[in-house]
Amino acid sequence: MAGHLSEVARLYEKLWREAVTAFERGGPQLDPFLKNRAADLRRGVTLIVRPDSKVCERVTDFLGQIAEVAPKQYFYRRAELHLTVLSVIPVSDSWQKSMQRLPEYLAVLDTVFKNRPAFSIAFRGVTASPEAVLVQGFPLGNTLKQLRDDLRTALSRHGLGENVDVRYKVVAAHLTAVRFFTPMTDWKPLYALLAAHRETDFGKCRVQSLQLIENDWYASADTVRLLREYPLL
Repeated sequence: MAGHLSEVARLYEKLWREAVTAFERGGPQLDPFLKNRAADLRRGVTLIVRPDSKVCERVTDFLGQIAEVAPKQYFYRRAELHLTVLSVIPVSDSWQKSMQRLPEYLAVLDTVFKNRPAFSIAFRGVTASPEAVLVQGFPLGNTLKQLRDDLRTALSRHGLGENVDVRYKVVAAHLTAVRFFTPMTDWKPLYALLAAHRETDFGKCRVQSLQLIENDWYASADTVRLLREYPLL
């Protein structure tokens, strides 16, 4: 368990260093798709965790502080906050081809989720990437890692694993909270705020169920379609 947790912590630290470099060079990377959301047809299928109301409340309060120093960025609404467990069909503009096999994906996931235990995640501190602000999540125990590994194995066994982890292997448990969208003449106040919250406690969440959703890149509330909800023991 300790090794996995340290792997997650190392990833967050790596992302933070990359973000600091971006800030020092004049600003983060702005998302080009947010300029015209209507033209963004990228979709996919994602297995997610929704944090509980207490965690969402604390994160939303923190986003209010960010809005004071960087008001024109893209903020995730409370109902949109989520943790990605696995990108089952990665979000892309060619998603419809993979969606033809959705019944096969569902059959595999239904089998994997029989008698799965609940688990907990501690949300502590913030980090950033050159593209976004993230709330750090740390799985308590090995249950989430084992679930991801079992899902990867099962999907690969049924010829459905070629697109899993196609961008990167998911090991963390973060909440994406803000995406950089609008240029700013001075990013220093935002950087200072993020640095001040590197160890802020956002609470612990007991995960009792997971959702399988069809979604756009941002898991926007107006595009999400719930496909399955998997209760945990």
